[in-house]
Amino acid sequence: MKVATHIVFGECCLFAASAVFDFHYEIPSVLAAAVCSVLPDADYPKSWLGHQLGSVSEDLYGAFGHRSFLHSLLALVLVTAALGSLLWWITGQPATMIAVGVGYGSHLFADMMTLGGVQLFWPSRLIAVFPGRDEYRVVSGGNSERVFVAVALIFALLFYPVSRVGFDGLIYRMGGSDQLYGEVTRVTDGDTIEVETQGRTTPVRLIGVDTPETVAPDQPIGCFGPQASDYTKQVLYERQINEEGEVVREGRLVRLEIPRIGDSEDAYGRTLAYVYIDANDDGSYERLFNEDLIELGLARTTTFAHTYRREFERAREEAEERGAGLWSACPEVDTP
Repeated sequence: MKVATHIVFGECCLFAASAVFDFHYEIPSVLAAAVCSVLPDADYPKSWLGHQLGSVSEDLYGAFGHRSFLHSLLALVLVTAALGSLLWWITGQPATMIAVGVGYGSHLFADMMTLGGVQLFWPSRLIAVFPGRDEYRVVSGGNSERVFVAVALIFALLFYPVSRVGFDGLIYRMGGSDQLYGEVTRVTDGDTIEVETQGRTTPVRLIGVDTPETVAPDQPIGCFGPQASDYTKQVLYERQINEEGEVVREGRLVRLEIPRIGDSEDAYGRTLAYVYIDANDDGSYERLFNEDLIELGLARTTTFAHTYRREFERAREEAEERGAGLWSACPEVDTP
């Protein structure tokens, strides 16, 4: 098969694997999957990669032949362990190791759809192909390959958004949410506030974040809890007084986004919501305060499914890598 076919199929497999097995990836993983999706053709001098490698490819072909050792499960394991571990160490992202295995494995998977198959269990000479009628197999350079890459591209485009938000995030987005505007009347702690909306005061628990405790009666004050609580008060409940000494505003106006799927309240009767603030004073209310707490290292993430779980996990990992907030200040922090 052509280089483009393997790259497209490799990315399709990466997006699908991320969606199904719930891991997130960044650009290094996308590049790793693309590169590794063509690596097995290093043993074929007539391939694009073979032309780039020159005599190295000819030596590999002379030693093993085409679609033998480099197209085997043994090679898949060795390359994933060696190259994947190296990329993980360089980037600090475990997803790069997964991407190496997925990209390399996608090439073997694709070649098993052809008539030639691969020596998947090398050094055994047994040829592995997917069962099916020969007339439906992919022929390199033919119309069947063009159909194959078109289908792979379609699935890649479908799986990409799911891989970024997860199946749970997609379901929550499809379910929609209710939106309410109100004024913050009290900050209980870093992740719990009270909002006056539609003429009544509603206790609100921020979805997806968990700041260290400061007010729980049976628990000590958590490390970095006061800082998290102070930040929430500063942003959401900062009293403003004019030159005459009059209180102009006590609580900030916020937009609550309450998912229609799942529980709307927690066990304590608090409304579960995302809290958006108007950061630019332009009436947009597009800044998600829940995520701010994570990015600043003021909160851990929760493990239950919700709309922005994957986005919050990415923000948490980045904050942990930077040593932001509690990730450097607290000696013992449990990683979710």
